[in-house]
Amino acid sequence: MQNRWRFSAIFLFLVLEVVARTFASISPGTPHLAQELVVSAPIVGDVTADGALIWTRANREAIVQVEYGKDAELGMSQFTEPVRLSPDRDFTAKIPLDGLLPHTRYFYRLHARDSGDPSRAFVSSIGTFLTAPAQDEWGALTFAYSGDAGEAYQPFRLFDAIRTQRPDFFLFLGDTIYADQGPGPEAKTLAEYRLKYQGNRKDAAFQRLARETSFYVIWDDHEIANNANRAHPRLLTARRAFLEYWPIREDAAGETRLYRSFRWGRAAELFILDCRQYRSPQAERDGPSKTMLGAEQKAWLKAALLASPAAFKFIATTVPLKYHTRDSWEGYRIERQELLEFIRTNGIAHVIFLAADVHYAAVLRHVEGVVEIIAGPIAQFPSPIAFVGRRPEVEFTAVNMYTYALVHVFLTDGEPRAEISLFNAAGKRLHTTRVP
Repeated sequence: MQNRWRFSAIFLFLVLEVVARTFASISPGTPHLAQELVVSAPIVGDVTADGALIWTRANREAIVQVEYGKDAELGMSQFTEPVRLSPDRDFTAKIPLDGLLPHTRYFYRLHARDSGDPSRAFVSSIGTFLTAPAQDEWGALTFAYSGDAGEAYQPFRLFDAIRTQRPDFFLFLGDTIYADQGPGPEAKTLAEYRLKYQGNRKDAAFQRLARETSFYVIWDDHEIANNANRAHPRLLTARRAFLEYWPIREDAAGETRLYRSFRWGRAAELFILDCRQYRSPQAERDGPSKTMLGAEQKAWLKAALLASPAAFKFIATTVPLKYHTRDSWEGYRIERQELLEFIRTNGIAHVIFLAADVHYAAVLRHVEGVVEIIAGPIAQFPSPIAFVGRRPEVEFTAVNMYTYALVHVFLTDGEPRAEISLFNAAGKRLHTTRVP
């Protein structure tokens, strides 16, 4: 009996000691013991001929540096200046790499250490990206694009299919998160928007693609809420989270412009449009004052198209040009026709519109002389219907599947050519179109 009592007393003492240590480990005075340093996989974005941005995030305060060089093993490398990750940007950072060489493959890895305890450190896997050719250089180009990735539909298998093509970059054409869908509640606060991005960054296939190429990214409506426009009350909050979580260059004065363009030598220029934060409400009656782009963005696009010497002009518009709902350009017909007429009357050749958003794939050759490609979704409910129907402009459609487009720009007998193919998640080529 005495032995049994002694055993019970010892057992109770051990239980109480474990409980006491557990509470001590999470006390306010010792936060680092309760939370290990966790660093998100880096993402390279907004690559130019001489620079790039590398995005990263930690789960708490840390000091980060990027090691980079042209050697695949980083035997010969250099480091960026240290950057502190702070809570005001949710411990995210965009680290610039400047002074890079054109049309050169670079390798990089991220180094992070705990702000309070330097012995706690993290080193990422080695990633790679390719800089753009110099503006007067001809270089063949291969890139992929798609859009619409909902966390509830992980894993994002389409990204592994894209990896097999070894694209020079990936254009993520909107709906990079679904802030208004599960898992979890609809995002309404900054903290909730940030959580939506964190959910999608956990996808292993996305991380694998991000290690092997760079990204150009633009938002669409679901980074804010379904069919959002400039009047949406959470637009500013959603835009802040979007800029925090993607490697997009920001003006030092705090400008929040998202539309921009990138040259890939003489072969191509990519014009990335913001079709959300300037647009008039969809329900407005169409007329000269109703706008998708806003006056400044529209003027910028016209001037940039006129000035571009690139052989092909790719306009990333996120929403389709014709034959869809008022959330697409169909609700902004007067402005759409103004742009198409501007392209035609100025003889701007080889203009190709890239769209996503509607969860099916299509190729259209419009009577105004431009080509439109629709791709997606990456991972979202695929549409069983091609809303473009069987109109004369429609060259191809594919429904009920995840899709991406692969774009090749090259020379044949000294003449520039573009070849655009649509693929499904299994890697099957569905259709190929050529321009001219």
